[in-house]
Amino acid sequence: MIRHRRRFLIALAILCLPALEPVRAETPGHVSPGGTEVALPLPLSSGSTVRPARFHLARNTDRSASRTNATYSSESHTRRLWDENYPFYLKILNMPFNRELLSGRLDEKIFRNYIIQDYHYLQNYRKVYGILLAKAPDETAARFIVTLIHGIDEEIARIHHTYMKKLHISGEELSSTPPYPSTEFYNSFLIKTAALEPFEVGLAATLPCHWIYYQLGVDIKKSQPGKESKYREWIDGYGAGPWEDSETKKVVDFVEDWMRKTTDETRSRMKKAYETAMKLEYLFWDGVYRDVKWVE
Repeated sequence: MIRHRRRFLIALAILCLPALEPVRAETPGHVSPGGTEVALPLPLSSGSTVRPARFHLARNTDRSASRTNATYSSESHTRRLWDENYPFYLKILNMPFNRELLSGRLDEKIFRNYIIQDYHYLQNYRKVYGILLAKAPDETAARFIVTLIHGIDEEIARIHHTYMKKLHISGEELSSTPPYPSTEFYNSFLIKTAALEPFEVGLAATLPCHWIYYQLGVDIKKSQPGKESKYREWIDGYGAGPWEDSETKKVVDFVEDWMRKTTDETRSRMKKAYETAMKLEYLFWDGVYRDVKWVE
């Protein structure tokens, strides 16, 4: 009883934590004119394997290589999730945002909006894990959720703060820019799922974020972006290291364990939550690229 009460208080503290302070810039950022869309699809390497996962993921863009390199059996639930939803990943990989990011032609204004929106998203993502921490069925799950929360904080400090400083995004701009509808929609779905569904279902809803970013980093790097690209640091921040050693694989394995030991009904709900989150990932990127804001 004491352990559960202590875990609840920790989760409550995480939910109440203020957003991490961004690096303050002294001067306003320069916004370049509209970017140019790359007509060709993102170059994809064939014949190599890929794997799933956000604070580290991986996998190949070739449909025939849509199997992970991980040593999963044919009964792997997470592998099946990734394969069945692989078309959604391909849609994200080949969005204008990522094609232009690879070429270095992405409009800086769009990337600034992305950094701001992703920052908003990650602050709420931390709250999602705070909810899951309070519902964690055992101490092992609770400790793992805590490491994921620390990973989010490290990502914000390592990647987002770097670009906030580069792009002169001030704390005032960050706090005065509301989340886009697609950002709000995605966050609301995750929070609702974590709060109202069983622990396993809320956990499954968070997986696409990990998996997609890791794989994007892997696939974009395989396409060999130019070293002079102004987005090189962002690209290098994801998909680093082999799949077997990645943090993303740990997340996938964690979800796999819960999928194996839950009921068929809950497993079906986990699958649905994962699929919905995959679609919301696409809507998030699309909303940022097209600058879809609330109607005024």
